Amino acid sequence: MAEDKTHLSLTLQLMQERKLIRDEETFKVDGNSLNIAHVHECSKNTHIRLSTSDHSLIEMALNAEYLRRKITEERLVIYGVSTGFGNSADTRTWEFEKLQQALIRLINAGMGRTFPPDMVRAVMVTRANCLAKAYSGVRPDVVQLLVAMINNDIVPIVPLRGSVSASGDLMPLGYIAAAMIGREDINVMVRGQIMPCPVALKEANLEPLVMGPKEGLAIINATSFAAGTAAQTIYEANIAVLLTQICTGLAVEALQGKLESFHPVHYTCLQHVGLKEVSNNMLKILDGSQLAVSTLEMHLPDTYGSLKQDRYSIRTAPQWLGPVIETLKEACRRINVELNCANDNPVIDHRTNTIAHGGNFQGETLSITLDQTRQALQVCGKLLLAQFQEVVNHRINHDLPPNLCGSDINLDFGFKGADIAMASYMSELDHLANPMSNHVLSAECQNQSVNSMALVSSRLTREALEILQMMLANHLCLLCQALDLRYLRNEVLGSIYKMGKRHKEFLATFLKENKWYDFLFHPEESAARFAEKIPKNGHKEEVIRSEICGAMKSLMSDACNGHLGTAECLGKGSQRAYWYIRHTVGVPFYHGQAAIDTWLEKILSAVQNGDFENVLFSVFEEA
Repeated sequence: MAEDKTHLSLTLQLMQERKLIRDEETFKVDGNSLNIAHVHECSKNTHIRLSTSDHSLIEMALNAEYLRRKITEERLVIYGVSTGFGNSADTRTWEFEKLQQALIRLINAGMGRTFPPDMVRAVMVTRANCLAKAYSGVRPDVVQLLVAMINNDIVPIVPLRGSVSASGDLMPLGYIAAAMIGREDINVMVRGQIMPCPVALKEANLEPLVMGPKEGLAIINATSFAAGTAAQTIYEANIAVLLTQICTGLAVEALQGKLESFHPVHYTCLQHVGLKEVSNNMLKILDGSQLAVSTLEMHLPDTYGSLKQDRYSIRTAPQWLGPVIETLKEACRRINVELNCANDNPVIDHRTNTIAHGGNFQGETLSITLDQTRQALQVCGKLLLAQFQEVVNHRINHDLPPNLCGSDINLDFGFKGADIAMASYMSELDHLANPMSNHVLSAECQNQSVNSMALVSSRLTREALEILQMMLANHLCLLCQALDLRYLRNEVLGSIYKMGKRHKEFLATFLKENKWYDFLFHPEESAARFAEKIPKNGHKEEVIRSEICGAMKSLMSDACNGHLGTAECLGKGSQRAYWYIRHTVGVPFYHGQAAIDTWLEKILSAVQNGDFENVLFSVFEEA
């Protein structure tokens, strides 16, 4: 992908490519064309049918034949083909098939919890593509069997732990290899059901692989487990970063923040591409907003006692998120390289008559990339927490009710529980942000003296992403509530000012002593108190009371029934996100009617299953 692409255009392209493969339901493995979106969709969608390109089949056949000639005609001794493995490379044998079988036996040493099937599918797609590059010495049969297993939804059950990701992800990939050779005492998942491996292969009319020279090593001696699982996570991480920007836009409106935080002058004198992009994205999201302040503060009259500028959670969002999107762009580039590479050892190149022993299996690029991605997700979470705590706190949220409750503040505690949960999520995310790449121990008789731990980093990044998605769901729910309350505040005050427009001093005093939301939550008492104290000027007290009370009850009814005009006050982008939460996901205005967990789960599901992608298209493509 072009280096000059913005993170936004890159993410939109990935979403488009995912939609394309979902619609076509086919993908051709060729060793060169796989990307993050393809892996993500193939891992989730069992209807997609994979095939191998004709060119790859020809090249793999030539590659395998080249290796065969070298070891049979020239009797060339090659690591992992005619030698032992790792520190045992000083042994020799010409029993090629038995050697590969011994390799699978030695590495099948796993136990405990296992990977979810979708993550294993991502790995199978990735490994098939890397082998199809034809630098690994395997016959076409190997990739064709792997592709057939994917197409028949035969997914090996793979232990979660045990890889150091140098000499590749040996242990987890070893269970994929074991399934391919039909190991009799292991189970696989077939369309969600556990089944003995030989039975699954037989029912799919697939013959177990009889391994040729190097083929066991070629399957397992690679970083494809870390790369495949990373591709899934990085895809969703890009979505999460865009949603963080959506949340920031909604927070600006909820807090009646200032657009000058995103003014071009900031990135003109601090020329980071991420800063510029986030600033422009925020202006797209907030274009046309009636709640955000568009006039520069320098042109507004000063009000003593009011903050001159927004707090950091919204004012410095471009500077905070700019490095995040730059990090994610680079992560995408690196992962795409890993998805289309030969990363086992030795490399077999029939094109140049080269067999070279090296270390493409050393997953340090993946490990550092995933550590950086995890830190970027933590940075997003920190911003969401800061915004959440500002919006929910009635002492600093510019006159919204305590805890953003939507009814009697004595009985409705609104988002207090969500506030506590948000702190819990953030603490765990902070812990997960610690790097994995510096926790390295020597392994395998000190042969693997440095190893990347990339797969562990990938697993931790997946956990971090899940927590950030929960924070996003929490924040989106809160922000929709805050925006409705902001709209209600403006309507309530509008009604009161209209009734008392000739008595500004009275209104100022009255509203210092009485909160606007008391009119909404206690209309009878508040309207009576207002009507009693306002100078009458010929108006009857009962008429004033009735008019105010009726207006408040009507507003509250609109809020409870989803008929508020909030969306019309929002920016073009934030309006779409708000509308989606309220009307598509079906999350109502909260007024103490039930616990909020059901609605949080609905938003979380929309974030995690890809439903939000259409909203992002509408926000950013049409802006």
